Amino acid sequence: MFSAGRLYLVVFLLAPISLCFAQETRLVCYFTNWSPDRAGEYSFQVSDIPVDLCTHVTYNFAAVDSESFEIKSSNPNFDIAQEGFKKFAELKESNPDLKLSVAVGGWAHGGDAFHKMASSLDARQTFISSAIRFMERHSFDGIEIVWVWPGSPERGGTASDKDNFYLLVNQMKREFQNAGHGSWEVAIQVPVDRYRIDLGYHQSRLCEAADFVHIAGYDLRGSWNGFTDVHSAMDNRPHDKDNLKDYTVKGGVRHWMSNGCPASKIVLGVPLFGRTYTLADSGSHGLAARSTGPGTSGPYTRDPGYRAYFEICEEMKQSTWTVEWDAQGMCPYAFLGNQWVGYENINSLDEKVEFAQSERLAGIYAFSLDLDDYRGKCGVAYPLMKNLFQAYRPIRAPLFTDDDPVDFPVIRSRRDVE
Repeated sequence: MFSAGRLYLVVFLLAPISLCFAQETRLVCYFTNWSPDRAGEYSFQVSDIPVDLCTHVTYNFAAVDSESFEIKSSNPNFDIAQEGFKKFAELKESNPDLKLSVAVGGWAHGGDAFHKMASSLDARQTFISSAIRFMERHSFDGIEIVWVWPGSPERGGTASDKDNFYLLVNQMKREFQNAGHGSWEVAIQVPVDRYRIDLGYHQSRLCEAADFVHIAGYDLRGSWNGFTDVHSAMDNRPHDKDNLKDYTVKGGVRHWMSNGCPASKIVLGVPLFGRTYTLADSGSHGLAARSTGPGTSGPYTRDPGYRAYFEICEEMKQSTWTVEWDAQGMCPYAFLGNQWVGYENINSLDEKVEFAQSERLAGIYAFSLDLDDYRGKCGVAYPLMKNLFQAYRPIRAPLFTDDDPVDFPVIRSRRDVE
């Protein structure tokens, strides 16, 4: 039998070991290579990235060449001529444990190049070999495949994409290991739309092959629906019927989990932007009110139906918007005249953090840094990111290379941000 003294000694010795196995949680920040092209003070540069608020930073986007099937720059003027890739890699000089990834694809990229590349073993190998050279050259620690969406005919997809997407992810992970880069992470971004999932995603197999699965918990509604709504609703509301039922953050995450995806691999995506509408009748301005199309463009994002948080908060300072709260969706919305916007604020992000923590998810990703109030025109700079960091308190392991002889990862919490 153990004496009391020996028992205390065992507990004391085991405590540090148990701390080593505390679950890492991540807060992934996204840098977009088109945001430096904005005019004036809203040109968002690599130097503007608030690395103290991020455990990981992802560079959006690289592309797939539809002819050679190799990875390539999507914005050579910034990525190469202005040394965007080089400046991004240099972030690690003063932050050596910061992990840097590159995302390939995105909405504007389209799906056709992915479809062609993933369709054969040789083409996949060409892409993966080029990705290895690219990541070595630019000091990336991981890659995220953002194929929007495999299997969808209107995006250049066919039924074969479902198998080929899995084969691409599985082959890529194995090739990284064979090249001596076993620590490189392979992440995939996936939707919560059941229709898209059925067309293009082997859920359990993908979740086994990939290191992390980034679930896009936004753009769930928009002007394309023909009625007003918040676009990152947490739970069902009375108007969520038929194919919109469970098309929510909670419904989407739990669908992936119930189909074989462990919580420890899921990273929940939260938006730092709003979706806007033009009301059909300015007197009818609640949730699910009829709309005639997207809202007016923001002065900097210049995309109808879409506004950065910094554009939303600045306009609300200048005009008297009526702000309401979706009690089930747990998001704010606002209206003025015939304009309507559903967006995120500190309270709605707190709800998403609480959900991620309660489900013990691997982390949260925020899209994207250049959409927060990064110049602090409505108060402190980066209000949404700072709130996410303080509420979530991500825990991360230091970055080790493939040659480091480390037996146990040391988990530590990043310092508080003043």
